[in-house]
Amino acid sequence: MIWISAILAAAIPIIVIGGLCARGDKGIGWQFIRFTLLAMSIPTICLLALNNVLTGEAATLIGVAMAYAFGKATEKE
Repeated sequence: MIWISAILAAAIPIIVIGGLCARGDKGIGWQFIRFTLLAMSIPTICLLALNNVLTGEAATLIGVAMAYAFGKATEKE
């Protein structure tokens, strides 16, 4: 169980660093924010659930963050 938690915990910064390196010199737009949020929330939820610390408050905050990111309309130029 500890190994799974360590792998999930290590995945979160790897996602952020890998995403930023893949972007290159582009700016950070809503698509990148949505990808990062989704890619980071799955290991975070799994990590909290495996360690029996996923509370209703934590699930609510994760859900609100996802709703804000995916409910945000893209800006038209």
